Amino acid sequence: MELRRYFRALRRWLWVLVACPVVAALVAGLVSTRLAPIYEAQVSVLVRPAQPLAVDPGVAALTSDQISRTYAQLMVQRPLLEQVISDLKLETTPERLAQEIKVTPQPNTTILDVTVDSTDRTLARDIANTLVDDFVDQIKSIQQQEQTSQQNARSEDNLVVISPAVLPSAPVSPNIPRNIVLAFAAGLLVAFGVVLLMEYLDQTIRSDEDLEERAGLVAIGHVGFVAAERASRRSELVILSPRSAIAEGYRSLRTNILYANVDRATKVLVITSPMPGEGKSRTAANLSVALSQSGHKVALLDADFRRPSQRKIFGRVRNTGLANLMIQDLPEDEIVAPVEGIPNLWLVCSGPTPPNPSELLGSRRMGAILDHFRQRFDYIIIDTPPVNAVTDATVVANFADASLLVVEYGKTSYRAAQLARQALDRVGARILGAVVNKLKASHDGYYEYYYQDYYGEPGDGQSKRRREAQAAPEDVRVAAKAE
Repeated sequence: MELRRYFRALRRWLWVLVACPVVAALVAGLVSTRLAPIYEAQVSVLVRPAQPLAVDPGVAALTSDQISRTYAQLMVQRPLLEQVISDLKLETTPERLAQEIKVTPQPNTTILDVTVDSTDRTLARDIANTLVDDFVDQIKSIQQQEQTSQQNARSEDNLVVISPAVLPSAPVSPNIPRNIVLAFAAGLLVAFGVVLLMEYLDQTIRSDEDLEERAGLVAIGHVGFVAAERASRRSELVILSPRSAIAEGYRSLRTNILYANVDRATKVLVITSPMPGEGKSRTAANLSVALSQSGHKVALLDADFRRPSQRKIFGRVRNTGLANLMIQDLPEDEIVAPVEGIPNLWLVCSGPTPPNPSELLGSRRMGAILDHFRQRFDYIIIDTPPVNAVTDATVVANFADASLLVVEYGKTSYRAAQLARQALDRVGARILGAVVNKLKASHDGYYEYYYQDYYGEPGDGQSKRRREAQAAPEDVRVAAKAE
């Protein structure tokens, strides 16, 4: 489960996995081309240590490794470096010069490799050769002084330059190809880390598979995103645009609901969401229109007394509706009114906000109204408040045949969806599934996939729907024919 989840995350963030290493490689290449070239000159010195005479048993013999390491340390001491600076008239300090020199004893030998790095290849060669020459002279001078002062019968160590420094032919740094490869690899590792971290921190709905695995909800519909400037009043009825991809999402949802009727009739359907702002009211409105377009008589009830939306979506002026019907202060004909321009659809607005919405929705009067509507309409769609915010949706779900949860792609968390499902399960509500709302085309092609899968090739949408209708039961074929 987790491996599939992370694989989907890597696929979704593929652009990050590509962009990070590519950008890192480009930056590394650009920086490398602007760096000053570094040249390296090398001198190899053979150390032939002298051993103490046998007549001097009190003197312990030094190993070759000890002698080589001792000379390596002496070669970067301040007096010798000052002598090199003086000989070559360098404008530097012993400390800075020491940073450019590296003396390395070769393993299992008495050979010292002396390397010097410099931006001037001639200077690199001269420093290396002068350093070794001055060091040889310094060692000879020290040994002569010891012999003179102590009258020691011990022979001198012999230093031989076996490979003097030559003029470097090419810089050793920057190594542009190597830097680009290393930067690419580092960028790829960083990208993997960023993607996995984002996936760990992002608990919002991103795929049908994760929705089912982590929230226990099956996605039965997918609806695209409506821009804010379009989502005002009647423009939210995107189902009225016959060939739009978003309208196809609602038609596909309608078809899936009709298929769900095969084993158990669903006449009264509650539409809710885990949290506010996830598009439940727009889904309820467009689904109602889609069902009415297929020839069914549909009643849309706005039971969200706290934040009603249907009156604005359908452009109703009078604020009368379900609340008036429940207290019986207005005739039914004045409240249950047909929607102009949309045959087979009747709208019941919320009406004035009652002081006790939950109690009113759970009353016997509400049950009686729905029983009456069952005789009059084919479908009753009820828009309710978010189920995690208040108990209204679970109260109404007791009277309904099924419930539908609207979740927003990239916003609704799996935890919120799971809590919403559990709240409906506790009252014994039948959950048809979830509608993944506000899919954006820029997110992994997620919406285009579902739209193209439903709509087929250009010009082939009607034929595909006819094939689906031919395989459906009789009531579904009638709905498809009416479309």
